[in-house]
Amino acid sequence: EFDNRPFLVMELLEGESLYDLMSNVRRLDTEQTLKIIVQTAKGLAKAHAAHVVHRDLKPENLFLTKTEEGDIVTKLLDFGLAKFYVPSDESVEQVRLTREGALFGTPAYMSPEQARGRGEVDHRSDLWALGCIVYECLTGQTVWSVDQGVAMILAQVASSPIPVPSHLRPDLTPEFDAWFE
Repeated sequence: EFDNRPFLVMELLEGESLYDLMSNVRRLDTEQTLKIIVQTAKGLAKAHAAHVVHRDLKPENLFLTKTEEGDIVTKLLDFGLAKFYVPSDESVEQVRLTREGALFGTPAYMSPEQARGRGEVDHRSDLWALGCIVYECLTGQTVWSVDQGVAMILAQVASSPIPVPSHLRPDLTPEFDAWFE
């Protein structure tokens, strides 16, 4: 508070979102993709260790800035849809993050459980979205066709087969195809 008025101090970031970068450079090379994704995964690991799931991971929410030495630093933004969750185990009933039928997130990056609106969303949904981002970075296309609207995207996520990245980019290895699957 300052003068009895609440305020929020946030870090001033200089750089661009991953979305902005991919708008200019449609496909990233594997080295750049790995740097961005490894840092993103480390940030997610910290959030997940605190039992926080982001639920809206997408290129727009990954901000790329640089250190004084010029190294890329990836920042996870917009935890506005984030929720705490209780990890499921044999003795505790899984706590739902959202009521059944409620959808939160960006359809093209939603996990199947998010797309089905069953409320069974946990850290694995963020990992699904991260895989979709890796696919997009390396192939230059979203995993699912986004041209036909939200309903069609959700139908694809919920029931379509996983695409094979090397069909779009033949220099990707069969090991990457297997990892993505």
